[in-house]
Amino acid sequence: MTVFARLKALRAFEKKHFPYLRTLEDYDLVREIGYHQENGGRLTMKQLYLLDVASVATVQRRLRRLRQLGVVQQVRSDKDGRALEIQVTPRIVKSFARYLELLRGGEARD
Repeated sequence: MTVFARLKALRAFEKKHFPYLRTLEDYDLVREIGYHQENGGRLTMKQLYLLDVASVATVQRRLRRLRQLGVVQQVRSDKDGRALEIQVTPRIVKSFARYLELLRGGEARD
């Protein structure tokens, strides 16, 4: 596949499967939450603010929207029942796994 044909295929996949990622902050939030989740931990709101992805108000607004769309969810901490931790939903993890497959050169299934 040529360079631009591949870029076109990647963008088509993004438009179809990631319409909820409208801003760079959306991408950054999902990436950071997923990264920590993948490495065995979950982020609290405070930890997310400390990553300096955006201002606190922007993080709250973008996260609220992502929660409403079912991209991320809040769960009670196993360690401290008072704390809420944020994780990417399984459906979104699967979509990103297919996207990674496409990035690696394989054909992604729709």
